[in-house]
Amino acid sequence: MEDEKIKVLIADDEDPLRITLAAWLSDEGFEVTQAADGLEAIKKVQSEDFDIALLDIKMPGANGLEVLRYIKKNSASTEVVMATGMSDVGMAVEAMKLGAREYLTKPVDMDQLVPQLRNLIKKRDAEDRVRRLQAEHTSRLLYDLHNPIAGLKQSIGYLTKGMAGTVGDHQRELLGYMMASIEKVIALLNDMMDLTKLEGGRVRLNRGFGSLGSTVEKVTTELRVPIQSGKITLDVYVEEDLSAIEYDSEKIEQVVQNFLSNALKYTPEQGAIVVQVRKVALVLEEGQQPTDHAMVSVFNSGSGIPKAIVPHIFDRYRDIKAGDEKSKTSGLGLIICQKIIEAHNGRIWVESEEGKGATFFFALPIR
Repeated sequence: MEDEKIKVLIADDEDPLRITLAAWLSDEGFEVTQAADGLEAIKKVQSEDFDIALLDIKMPGANGLEVLRYIKKNSASTEVVMATGMSDVGMAVEAMKLGAREYLTKPVDMDQLVPQLRNLIKKRDAEDRVRRLQAEHTSRLLYDLHNPIAGLKQSIGYLTKGMAGTVGDHQRELLGYMMASIEKVIALLNDMMDLTKLEGGRVRLNRGFGSLGSTVEKVTTELRVPIQSGKITLDVYVEEDLSAIEYDSEKIEQVVQNFLSNALKYTPEQGAIVVQVRKVALVLEEGQQPTDHAMVSVFNSGSGIPKAIVPHIFDRYRDIKAGDEKSKTSGLGLIICQKIIEAHNGRIWVESEEGKGATFFFALPIR
């Protein structure tokens, strides 16, 4: 950050204090943006990225805690500092629990504020470097594991084809079991490598304007044969005249493929999978106006997801299980989907009732 100005958002409904803070920080080399209330602060965060948000706790429209929640959900790299009067220290402590880095009590000590903000960014950047190094180390480790296992798979393939001698029925059965187990390990390693790249910030979106409906139809066409071969009905509905949106078609194809693969895994014979693409108005944050989104939903008529598991379906540290033991999965594919949709500033979620199937959704903003 030494070569770039630190971008600060100051949100406070006390005009004299906000203007004084803005002038002081500007003189010290910060790039400052002002917001006179909480709703204006949220709009500023929606339109640009900030290094630091200095938020008053008590503001009209949306208070500081509401703005903090929005920032933590939609702009994770922004560090938040709360400003409060002595009587609101309890709320400041609550803000720290929600993700604020620090809090200041009014009147603000200007001489301490500048070094405090600079140190905050130095600490953030240092933590980012550590995370990147950890991600790179993990990525190398996964790659080193992937190569010998892929080589083992190839060797088993040679044995199965009899290239090292005659293979009996019992040996062929054992080799088949080994091959299936290795393929599961390789799939898991591939998911872990994808997730590591996404979490390390090394995957960039290749955005372009296109039709989300066309992307979904392409994926469903590719998977129609394996779905129908399982005696499962596949219906696809795409709303007409959907607006073109800006997105990474390859990454979104990956999300749709994951949704459909999960649906196929959990749908019994004679069951149904229903895919829909339509325009909806979503309220992303409480108190905000609805905004237009293109939404994709994938329903499967399987056994559904237990109520206790639904809130944790996108938790990478929880094994997800639906149906019998054979259906157990690491759930990493869904975590990857979540990262991709969040990178598009979209929303992803699931609705399910045990015994009545499950529907996975994602929605991308229409700009």
